[in-house]
Amino acid sequence: MTEMPESLLKPAPSAEDVAQYLAENPDFFRHRQNLLDGLEMPVRQHGSGVADMQHYIVERLRAESDKLRGATSELIHISRSNLETQQRIHRAVLALLNAKGFETFVEALQDLVPDLLDLDCIAICFEEHAQAPIPRCGGRVRRLTAGAVDQVLGEDQDVWMVPDHAGDEAIFGPRADIVRSAALVRLAPFYGDPVGLVAFGVAEPDYFSPVQGNDLVLFLASVIEFGVRRWLTAPE
Repeated sequence: MTEMPESLLKPAPSAEDVAQYLAENPDFFRHRQNLLDGLEMPVRQHGSGVADMQHYIVERLRAESDKLRGATSELIHISRSNLETQQRIHRAVLALLNAKGFETFVEALQDLVPDLLDLDCIAICFEEHAQAPIPRCGGRVRRLTAGAVDQVLGEDQDVWMVPDHAGDEAIFGPRADIVRSAALVRLAPFYGDPVGLVAFGVAEPDYFSPVQGNDLVLFLASVIEFGVRRWLTAPE
């Protein structure tokens, strides 16, 4: 004859057993707040104008537990999103460092990097400078008039996160019609003139915002500065 499992032979604890255990372990629910969600606590009637503090405390603990779970989920989501963004930036940097010359560097910037970063286009522009002209690479590198970068960004500003109406034809050329939001960053690869800017454009409005952090955008711009300097500065 098959023996019955011991767990089936043991009688279930009675309500008195549970009550006695809880009385002996008053901190039981402190470490198991999730159990409170399924409990129905009685509301004590103390007469008119008298609050039931026990019911109030339980409801507050439930609310705090829900709030904590929500904050934890949001933190996990943000951490995963930031990690994914960093991984995309790393792949973009590797694509730029793999260039074999200035023209292939610009091609990687405009053909590969937008797909890696989920952007619609990237523009690179430099102000006109007779003594140090920047190759136009078949029109991929756009020319700006002298002083245009300061007019766009301001003399004391290196980055501008534009939430909407960012499709400037002088910067984005034929892609200006699709650009709604953009991140514009100053480029100064030669520690002087000519200066320029790189513009990351997207068709979705409010993709970039002045309240966003810009550390990763500035980091990518510094890598682009390095690439320009690497290919256009004569070796000493």
